[in-house]
Amino acid sequence: MDRIAIIGISASGKSVFGRELARKTGLPLIHMDQLFWQGNWQEVPEAEYLEKHQEIIGQDRWIIEGYIEESMADRLKRADQIVYLDYPGWLCTLRLIRRWFIHRRSARSELPKEALEKFKYDTFWKILLRKERIRIEQALRLAGNPATIRFKSPHELNEFLQSK
Repeated sequence: MDRIAIIGISASGKSVFGRELARKTGLPLIHMDQLFWQGNWQEVPEAEYLEKHQEIIGQDRWIIEGYIEESMADRLKRADQIVYLDYPGWLCTLRLIRRWFIHRRSARSELPKEALEKFKYDTFWKILLRKERIRIEQALRLAGNPATIRFKSPHELNEFLQSK
């Protein structure tokens, strides 16, 4: 397992899990949000983003965490292992609110420092209703079923981490 993709709906814990897995495996960790976003939540120009993404997935060893739809299928096809945090919408919604409360005046470590945490109602509803899940499932089908581990709860994920 040298190329691991971590996916899930927003606020499912991809970044936190990615940091822990990178610590345990020694694989380099790439946060998709750092590639995709500039300061003040401006998107990196698409051509620039896709070029960086192709360069990264072309490497032999990585953990890439994040949900950026434009490039997910290519990333999943290249991965040896996919870890899917398939948590309930209500749990991720609570995590979103908690994350906003903690980071509302600062940027999270996996974001550009000028990308301050904002509370957006459309994101709130998208997470609660798990709308991203449909696209994730489609990308998994397009990837041709590389080895996928699906966790339905943080408890399952913690048990997995304890065993590593």
